[in-house]
Amino acid sequence: MILICSVIGAFILLDKMAIGEFGLSQPIIACPLIGLIFGSFHTGLFLGAIIQLVWIGALPLGSKEPPDNQTAGIVAITSFLLAQRHFSNSLPASLYSDEKILFASLIFAGVAAVIGQFTVKTLKKFNRRLFLSAVKDLSNKSIRRANFLGLITSFLRGFLTIGMFLILFYIISPLIRLLPQFTYRELLIVPLLISTAALVRFVVIQKKYVYSVFGILTGFGLWLILIS
Repeated sequence: MILICSVIGAFILLDKMAIGEFGLSQPIIACPLIGLIFGSFHTGLFLGAIIQLVWIGALPLGSKEPPDNQTAGIVAITSFLLAQRHFSNSLPASLYSDEKILFASLIFAGVAAVIGQFTVKTLKKFNRRLFLSAVKDLSNKSIRRANFLGLITSFLRGFLTIGMFLILFYIISPLIRLLPQFTYRELLIVPLLISTAALVRFVVIQKKYVYSVFGILTGFGLWLILIS
């Protein structure tokens, strides 16, 4: 399963830099998609929404490279699927729960975002060298070669990064059963606080105060509807 998840994740991550950039690699899309493939759509949607919100204000502007939320999302959902299958086949249900696995997956996603940020920077430096070598030659052959190598290296970056995290997660996954038991509501507290801080940061930096006012009014209106 590690190999299958790594290949699927690497293909999705091609959308980040190499092909299209249609947004298919964004957590809110990639996580539910992978979840749907393996029969855990709702879990994928949950993880995708949380991770998307956490880094919503981190944009790749100029030379600034934000944490790699795309890789983080894929690592989160694939880690959850891997651990869930591993536990269900080797341990009684009383020793593990989806909440524990989700918590561990979110922790791993945070680490993956930082490592992914480093690998993206390294890949961009390599692609720049490919570009400069193709510019010197300016032949169709050299341009095709540079494009092909860029595609291959982008795929390998995703494959190796996801594969490394899944192998590590598989090794330490038995420790997840030692985590204390908690509910979904308790699980949501930390990522929602982080998401709120990220949204506030995004609004302040972008100076989109009208959206915050609109959001507050909309939320207040929905609250009135619910209590009426």
